[in-house]
Amino acid sequence: MRIAMIAMSGVRIKSDVLIKLGVTLPGFVQRGKVIAALPSLGLLTLSALIPKDDEIAYIEVSDINDLTELDTRFDLVCISSFTAQINEGYQLADRYRAAGVKVAMGGLHVTQMPAEAKQHCDAVCIGEGELTFPEMIEDARKGQLKPYYLEKGNRGKYDLAQAPLPRYDLLDPDRYNRITIQTQRGCPHVCPFCASTRLFGRGYRQKPVELVIRDLEAIEKIWPRPFIEFADDNTFVMRDYGKELCRQLIPHKIRWFTETDIS
Repeated sequence: MRIAMIAMSGVRIKSDVLIKLGVTLPGFVQRGKVIAALPSLGLLTLSALIPKDDEIAYIEVSDINDLTELDTRFDLVCISSFTAQINEGYQLADRYRAAGVKVAMGGLHVTQMPAEAKQHCDAVCIGEGELTFPEMIEDARKGQLKPYYLEKGNRGKYDLAQAPLPRYDLLDPDRYNRITIQTQRGCPHVCPFCASTRLFGRGYRQKPVELVIRDLEAIEKIWPRPFIEFADDNTFVMRDYGKELCRQLIPHKIRWFTETDIS
């Protein structure tokens, strides 16, 4: 099969009040350009679960108006989007389906709003993609896509020790100012201001440090001196793990960035 993995990138500001007041938020827009320079780690990870015989195109779309012509030679288009870009994601999905191309959607927004997403695609992957994506790909190959693919009660239980090596080789090395690696998923805290446990469940999981270093070494083959962002909610909440991670990062002499609580 020929499969497109499409990430809706960029930052959107949706506020009628701000628009009427003429507020342009130039600093926020500039920050948005920096954020937009991150690849979709989710799609790169799922791409690693696609059989080697299939052809994969990794595509980022920051403005669908720039897509005056669609490449409709794909057998399947997979679209991932956050809430801020979901309307553009739906528009793109509608365009592909109108051209006769099958479309699947997944990610945090459609997991919360699957019925909404189903109006614009042939299949909705609900929850963690590693638990639903392989089955969906096989069904697409058979021409038997189901409307919904669910985690079947495993929410928040995907074992990161099984995490595949993301397909960093699909990226254009000159496009990005940072590359992402995930070391853990979820958070043991249930803070009222944070969506982490509500989206990923209360299971806090860590990727074995040796797999984190595996991912880093794959990145270093493409970017000799990368700037790494650890795509985590709370990297150092488990102190022993955090110390071991830092020890193994020392010989790589990389710049890195992450988020953690004050502990």
